[in-house]
Amino acid sequence: MTIEEALKIYILAQSGITSLIGARYYPVELPQECKMPAVVYRKISAPRFHAFSSDVGAYPRIEFTIYGDTYTSASSVSEQLRSALQNYLSTTMGGAGGLDVTACLLENEDDDFETDSKGNIKRYVKTADYIIWYTE
Repeated sequence: MTIEEALKIYILAQSGITSLIGARYYPVELPQECKMPAVVYRKISAPRFHAFSSDVGAYPRIEFTIYGDTYTSASSVSEQLRSALQNYLSTTMGGAGGLDVTACLLENEDDDFETDSKGNIKRYVKTADYIIWYTE
């Protein structure tokens, strides 16, 4: 199982998040005409732990981009995501066959917005970067 798969299973099992986004949790880019709020995730980097015979784990930076029709809706999803991930306790993430995640650490947050062709705010955007420590 990849870290992206484990995170997806975990995130979509969190009722505080799914009550806001449903299943609108996408890799890399937001679909056209997507209902808001929604979350897009992508791996920014993936340093690895190396051993003599194999790689034993990694600590990738995963960026979550949260989109909302209002600043409040994007902020609510961001807060639920932080509540679910920050200081995550060491367990198997992703259920059976998942990954042994030892830490999730919030590294950075940012606020932004996107405009339409007339310069009006189209949607609000929040990003949150997490470092996820896991062993394989």
